[in-house]
Amino acid sequence: MRLFCSLFFPLALLAVDIPELATQVAPEIGADALLRLIEKGRVKGLAEQKKTIQRAAELARIAKEPVLRRPIPGVSQQKAPEVALDRLSLETRAIFALTQLDPEEGAKLFRSVPRPSPRPVTCADDSYDDVTAYAALLRVFGSTEDKLSFIQGLRSHAELAPAVWLAEEEVTKGALSGALARLTGEERLFTGLLPDTLAKFRGLPVGDALKDYVKRNLEAEACKESGAEGWQRNTRTAAAAEFKLETKPPAIGAGLVTRNWLEDDRESQTLFHELLFTREKTTPQWQDKFAAYLKRIRDGKASFDRQAEMFGAAYIASPRGLIRESVLAEYVNVLAQASLQRESPSAWYKQAIALPASVVSLPEAEYDSVLRAYERSGNPALMLIAMQQRLGL
Repeated sequence: MRLFCSLFFPLALLAVDIPELATQVAPEIGADALLRLIEKGRVKGLAEQKKTIQRAAELARIAKEPVLRRPIPGVSQQKAPEVALDRLSLETRAIFALTQLDPEEGAKLFRSVPRPSPRPVTCADDSYDDVTAYAALLRVFGSTEDKLSFIQGLRSHAELAPAVWLAEEEVTKGALSGALARLTGEERLFTGLLPDTLAKFRGLPVGDALKDYVKRNLEAEACKESGAEGWQRNTRTAAAAEFKLETKPPAIGAGLVTRNWLEDDRESQTLFHELLFTREKTTPQWQDKFAAYLKRIRDGKASFDRQAEMFGAAYIASPRGLIRESVLAEYVNVLAQASLQRESPSAWYKQAIALPASVVSLPEAEYDSVLRAYERSGNPALMLIAMQQRLGL
């Protein structure tokens, strides 16, 4: 990441402004901003560092998403966000940061974090609640009893891998068999995590509990994709073969709701590549195609994520000058006005940081142009992102 500053934003002023802006944005974005200052060593003095961490923890507690939503393998093509803005991830960062300054206060803050309860996964879901961050806290701060309680209280396939991570003593290892015996249902999640689950449990002293777990869940009602040719069926077949299981074919349930903009999305990708790789970008033909691409962005058929990605692509494909400046202004206005900023700050933030990241390799003037557009937007979160970019945070 580049570290430079315009004449209008001295670095010292930027560092002061970030804590102020952190109070004007969504709590999770503000908490992340404060924690970045701490993690990069930009806050001086022990008292001020503790104060900043405590404020970040307070903001984290009112984040909209309780835990990180991670895409289910084999179902979703989405990637997990690079910056986790859920309550648990932010609180975990705050606890570890505080522990480096004051272990006793860090442990006290850990005790204020409740155990997360993963939400059930259905055949309409393409992501699940990842509670790995809580297991990371338990490994450092939890007693044997705390770890045992976590394993004995498993309610989701998503908790199996973290449970193995915590099973470092005989008593906790012994509890894994009981955890496997209790879990059934959530077939989409079971199948998606099955290769990782088997890899982590191989060699552990769980007797036939792992085999029984696989058999029981293979015979439970399955989502539509598990009954068709593809990754899910192959994964299930491989697991049955590993344990030499003869299983009854499962009843087949529902599947994901079809997203009607996918076909349009493929056409947009083809059009984008034509625009990007055409050398002459001043011809009427190119300009007509570019106008058609912009029309696709504006027609409202795509999700916010896809619309934002298409705006970023249009910026990269456009020639320098008035056309590119116009695209940038429209894109920044869409970001600044998006209702998603209030409804799902983490989803909005993922797209808001994408454009600066995608243009960082372009000439410095282009990168600075994007940051200036964010700074002039009047949107506190976009202004904050620009400041973080300038500070190298």
